[in-house]
Amino acid sequence: MRTALKVTLLILAAAVVLAALLLLRTASPEWQFHHGVVTSYHVADVRFRARMEAMPSAEVERLLAGQEDAAVADYLARFVQFRREQEALGAAPEGERMSVTFILGSDAGEDRFYTAAADFYRYDSTERTEIVEASLRSLGEVRDFLARGPASHLPWGVVNLVTHSYEWGGLAVPVRPGYGRTDAVSLGLAIRSGGLEPLPDSAVDCRTDVRIQGCALGRDSSFLALLSAVLDGADIQRPRVRSSRCFVFFESVRQNGGRAKARQFLADYWYVVYPKGRRPGNPELARWLAERYPGEAIDWRVALGRREPRAPGEAYARRYSLPVNWLAVFPDSASRPGIAGARERRAWLESQDGLNQYLNRIRLSLDDFLWTVRDTVVPDSGWMLPAILATGRGAIVSVLKALVEPDSADPSGRRYMSVGIDDARYFAAVIPARPASEPPGMNVMPR
Repeated sequence: MRTALKVTLLILAAAVVLAALLLLRTASPEWQFHHGVVTSYHVADVRFRARMEAMPSAEVERLLAGQEDAAVADYLARFVQFRREQEALGAAPEGERMSVTFILGSDAGEDRFYTAAADFYRYDSTERTEIVEASLRSLGEVRDFLARGPASHLPWGVVNLVTHSYEWGGLAVPVRPGYGRTDAVSLGLAIRSGGLEPLPDSAVDCRTDVRIQGCALGRDSSFLALLSAVLDGADIQRPRVRSSRCFVFFESVRQNGGRAKARQFLADYWYVVYPKGRRPGNPELARWLAERYPGEAIDWRVALGRREPRAPGEAYARRYSLPVNWLAVFPDSASRPGIAGARERRAWLESQDGLNQYLNRIRLSLDDFLWTVRDTVVPDSGWMLPAILATGRGAIVSVLKALVEPDSADPSGRRYMSVGIDDARYFAAVIPARPASEPPGMNVMPR
């Protein structure tokens, strides 16, 4: 009897030890990771993070599925995005790519913006592109040119779009010839109507660098993102889009033999807006600028009286037209409100949250414009939907001051500052796929 009891106890003890060993094994981080279980321990350990960097995005998605720890789920969601970006870069071929510059306008009067830009991209040793195309006048024509593909077997590399542009109004050129300018409304219509088909990955991909060589669109990141999506669809395999946060200028001087010496420089700016046709005098404009920018050491009245700088870095003023468009689309005619007079127009404009949020973001208001609204229709997936188009017309006065630095050749003088495209202080970029910049395990960090 006692012998049987001892045997039983030994068996129970062995079972307990075995169960404990099994429990320890299944609770170990290595066993969990091997069986698709990720915990805060794994997220905190650089070795496990490094191993996840070698996983396909679909496998990381499986780790994310059903994750109950909110912090771990947040980390894995960011990790999925990182892996998708690395996969997109892996699918985009590396190598020497052709570059192209589109001069999307012609000069009027004494303005030589487009002529000097063409010289800059033809002759500058660091920014020169293989192709300078000066005959196109719309984004659609640019798209069609790019779709024919470069002469090499790789997609396009650098694509410069030289056109006047503004923080407040997109590109000066239309989406298609004869249709106004390219702003968020016209790009949205192009997406709805299919009038601007996305480019194939064989023409542009996430290694293509589209650079808007115009003024201040770098302050409107939503427009840059929308343009990237219009060019190559909504997936990650779409081009980078960059633009300056400042005003952009080009200058060139012809030398012996016809070759040009050209340069590009940037200017910071400050502005006020008033409804078109209601121009105040310089004293009032100076007061508005002082109230809007109280910390700036600029004599606004003197700057407003100067059309050109006498030396690099001297403040001067320019005036521009400023249109703002807003489109509201409705599912049917019964849903579209009737707007009969000024009071109803104002009430409807005030009810458009997206419009007012946009104006607030650029520190403007409805009162800075003269508004018209009209009924229209827009194409959408083969149908024509009723819509209301609101157009605000304003005028903008900008005080400009070129970015300068000390001139090594003249200790008492200043020269235009040289600014690289990767300088985030002066250029903004929408980059769908960013390459890994840190050692494995350090590219996506827990928060």
